[in-house]
Amino acid sequence: MHDGKTPSTHAESDEQRLFFALTEQMKLPFLQIARASELASMTGDITRLAMIEKVADNALQLLDSYLLSTRLSAAGDALVLEPVSLSATLDDIAHKMEKIAHENRCDLELHIAGRYGPIMAHPAGLQAALLNLGKVFIDVQHERTHTKRPVITLAAHRTSKGIVAGMFSDIEGLNVDMFKRAHKMYGAARQPLAQLTAQNGAGVFVADSLLVSMSSGLRVARHNKLTGLAATFAPSQQLALV
Repeated sequence: MHDGKTPSTHAESDEQRLFFALTEQMKLPFLQIARASELASMTGDITRLAMIEKVADNALQLLDSYLLSTRLSAAGDALVLEPVSLSATLDDIAHKMEKIAHENRCDLELHIAGRYGPIMAHPAGLQAALLNLGKVFIDVQHERTHTKRPVITLAAHRTSKGIVAGMFSDIEGLNVDMFKRAHKMYGAARQPLAQLTAQNGAGVFVADSLLVSMSSGLRVARHNKLTGLAATFAPSQQLALV
């Protein structure tokens, strides 16, 4: 949330940390592309080109989200939020995640608890944040051994503080203390979410940066018996009364 003050050194430090986390994350796709290209050249196996395209597309999507987060952060109090249908947004994100979830042997579920009006958000920023968050959750589940096919739930529910929306799943190791430590460590540690994923997890922190521009940012939350990362948004009618 913005307080109208001049950006602080702390804010600048957060931007630097996010950049460092992103560059660390980018090493993996570049390495994957380089190795796949080398093997395709040596063997003539053009099927590897599809993998190269997929890795490149995911990397570009994360970079685009990072650039959007810097623009929203720079806008400060001038950032214009507008009424956004949360149910429609979550449904759209579920469709965009469907292919990658299937490739990683995960199932998706959409759960909207109750009926309510639009939330106040930046439409493109909200979409980018949820998509990045979803991809990290898919990576986490793909890395783990399961006795049954894992499910990732895109969910929203009402609380006394507003409308909560995020990603939830049956994931061990995700708790408030771990996430607080990761938030302090990202940009300095190579694996700030080491208890959760073997990867850098920059998508989580890019999502958080996007959501801070329009809400209180990410936090560990519960939905039914599932644990996840979510943000709280103001219903549009609340802001209309201010």
